[in-house]
Amino acid sequence: MQLEWLISGSAPTWVEENYQDGGYVYDTYARNILRTMYPLKVTYFSRGNSKSTVKKATEFLKYLLNSSLIKFAGQVVVRDPFSTVFAPFDRKRKNIIILHHLYTADFKYQPFYKFFERRFFKKAHLADKIVVVSKYWEKVFRNRGCSNIKIIYNSFDLKEFMFSEQELGKTKKELGIVRDKPIIYLGNTRPEKGYLESYNALKEIDANFIASGKNTVDLPIVQKYLSYTDYLKILSLSTIVLTMSKFDEGWCRTAHEAMLCGTPVIGSGRGGMRELLEEGGQIICGNFNELGTVVKGLLNDNARVEEIGAKGMRYASQFNLEYFKKSWIDLISELQ
Repeated sequence: MQLEWLISGSAPTWVEENYQDGGYVYDTYARNILRTMYPLKVTYFSRGNSKSTVKKATEFLKYLLNSSLIKFAGQVVVRDPFSTVFAPFDRKRKNIIILHHLYTADFKYQPFYKFFERRFFKKAHLADKIVVVSKYWEKVFRNRGCSNIKIIYNSFDLKEFMFSEQELGKTKKELGIVRDKPIIYLGNTRPEKGYLESYNALKEIDANFIASGKNTVDLPIVQKYLSYTDYLKILSLSTIVLTMSKFDEGWCRTAHEAMLCGTPVIGSGRGGMRELLEEGGQIICGNFNELGTVVKGLLNDNARVEEIGAKGMRYASQFNLEYFKKSWIDLISELQ
């Protein structure tokens, strides 16, 4: 059986391959697993990334044309949200839609959003399977009248989370963290992740504040563009990890990764993140105005820090690559 995976984006450069958001990493894991069992073709349709409005519109029109003229090669076609809306459905083939999340902090204010949302859920009824990463998004689809939904949770290679005290000490020194005070990871420096509001709510606390990501932030904090390994070391070193996203997350890999490091998480609980935090015994704080009180309370209770960290690690560890591989292979087998 030939598989085809449609991606509404450009083929990544080496740098981009090593720094991608959670959805991209999840999809890459899935493709690598399926390649061991089936021939798999990846088809890219770039939507363009120009900052010029005119060029961006031109690039998007080109994307619409290319995606509408696709000649399918696979008997099973896996689609992201954009290719679900704009690429045709060939009913001679099996179609899988994979959704991490549909909404972001600014996407819903774009002029064509309502059209996109309406079109997406209309096309979703044509899918043979819809893959989501949390019960929250399963409920969203069911409320829209969709069926054939399968949850396959974010999963991880647990060996990547093992660091020696020497390794962690070296990273701490390289970041200039020498004082004996708490380390608070604010999250990725993308506005929709809530790092700025988190810092403003906590800046009076005497702590080492750390953020990571491509964006340069004008704050008196440690901010680094990190490799994945160094990023995991930061999560391991942190006293508390914040995931105060302002949009409905699919799951939140950052929160899951922190839990695998045994580090307590305080998050907004938006979207699928609520399931992760509740089931994993972490803390939900839905209001930035209350964040300072919640963080201070946890910092003053070392026993609770250890208890929450241990609970999170136990829960998060069940989602390993063996589970992930079985789930995806079972999915394809259900379509044969």
